Amino acid sequence: MTNDERMQRESNLIATVRKTLPEFAKACADEAELVLLHQDAFAADYQEEEYRLLGMAIKYAGLRGKEVRVIGKNRTTLEDDTIQ
Repeated sequence: MTNDERMQRESNLIATVRKTLPEFAKACADEAELVLLHQDAFAADYQEEEYRLLGMAIKYAGLRGKEVRVIGKNRTTLEDDTIQ
């Protein structure tokens, strides 16, 4: 891959994350060194596109010098269907 191709891929990744995951992009712009993600934020029902977005989010955070920590257990947020 040429340097131009790599730069284009990086630009595409940044644009996709900013458009698709704006709150995550804002969290990465913060001064904190760590970004927390709940396990259910991506692919709680095992969607292929969500796996792709998770990878992009992690890569984006790395470009911003952030550590990503995944918390929670699978589908725990989906079990709380009731409004309190």
